[in-house]
Amino acid sequence: MNTGTKFMAAGATAGAVAAGIPVVYGLVRNMMPKPLDENDRLRVENGSFYAQNGAMIFLRGINLNDELFFFKKNGMDMPAKNYDIFDAFEERFGRYGARKLIQTYNENFISSADLKSIKKLGANCVRIPLRYRSLFRKESCKGDIDFDYLDGVIEACRKAGLYVILDLHSAPGYQNNDSACPSNSESILFDSSKAAFEARNAVIRLWTQVAAHYKDEPSIAAFDLLNRPLNKTALWQEKTDALNKFYLRLYKAIRTVDSERILIMQSPHSTEELPVFDSPVKNIAYGLYSHFNTTFETDALVEGIKKIKNRDIPVVISKLRSEDNTEYLLTGLSDNGVSWLFGDFKGPEGCGCLYTGSPEPADFDTDNFDAITEKWTKPLATKNFTLNKELAKTLKNYFGYGCVSFSSSEKAEKKIPVRIKVRFGSNIVIGKNSDKKLKLKDKKS
Repeated sequence: MNTGTKFMAAGATAGAVAAGIPVVYGLVRNMMPKPLDENDRLRVENGSFYAQNGAMIFLRGINLNDELFFFKKNGMDMPAKNYDIFDAFEERFGRYGARKLIQTYNENFISSADLKSIKKLGANCVRIPLRYRSLFRKESCKGDIDFDYLDGVIEACRKAGLYVILDLHSAPGYQNNDSACPSNSESILFDSSKAAFEARNAVIRLWTQVAAHYKDEPSIAAFDLLNRPLNKTALWQEKTDALNKFYLRLYKAIRTVDSERILIMQSPHSTEELPVFDSPVKNIAYGLYSHFNTTFETDALVEGIKKIKNRDIPVVISKLRSEDNTEYLLTGLSDNGVSWLFGDFKGPEGCGCLYTGSPEPADFDTDNFDAITEKWTKPLATKNFTLNKELAKTLKNYFGYGCVSFSSSEKAEKKIPVRIKVRFGSNIVIGKNSDKKLKLKDKKS
């Protein structure tokens, strides 16, 4: 595979300043599609994301789903989990064959052309799910990670001007009983057993390898350490303390190889379970999920975020979905300076994705390796899927909602007057930036 030609990925969006902030200082990186470089590397400061060039950044983008769709078994469509499919492939074709088929699927499900269309829509970031069994050639996270495929994805994102959030969607020991875990297994990651201890060590080996490998990569906005921890797990409240202690252990381990990367720590439920550490930590962010359809749920989410603003830790909605009241949800988050990523870019019909389709499924019982490969190549191209135009319009509007954009940061640094357009919610402010005091003119959109 040529680097960055075809691949899977997932993530979020554009340089911006939240609605309602009365004065804007510094420059926000313009939204022209140019490659990210060291000036764009992110850090956390005063509860917000900042690039090295001083621009305040709100991540707004899209998750690039890697769920395995379009297959059947015993003549029926199968809503099985990724690892159910991996196990079936491994039994038939061996571990190498299973990893090869899943890579073929991912390479064709999301392409470099898809990344460019995401950037054109106005996003500035994508979120890429990682599954440990697809990363390692050997079971139990032994040996080194195979980075070849992931390197190509990240390079293509950097060239497209998209930040990347790497998300551990499925960890050794499984952090939840949802999509991270096979049907015939249960989450043990936060148990007190020997197997759980070994699983936690394997997670640390995974993240320290990833951190060391990408230490010099400026396009990676953050590592999302565990996706939806404790989701659908019995007695999850009793395991929250073990989760937060493991977050601190992960933090310390990653800091031995990368002292600066932003680390996202997700809550199992709401802002009330987010970790607070006695020892000082830096460059961390909080992660939440939002699958809300009511205005009441949205209001509760926003109020919860407001209550923790005094911690000076930015909040990222790692994945949001809302079949109803989408604009209400996006307005509430954007007006309060919250970074968010919509989910998902692509999937089967009826899933609420930006693109949906129903290509011919692979048959586990009758299709051989070559037949499955053929069904998971050209038929998975996005041109064969249908764009949800209404959703695309909404996302395009909100990727730029509450944003500040300058025509050229270089010109501004040289103090050459440039035209700027500042948008705070429904208000647009237009003026010129020069040595003189900025003059602003209010204009209703």
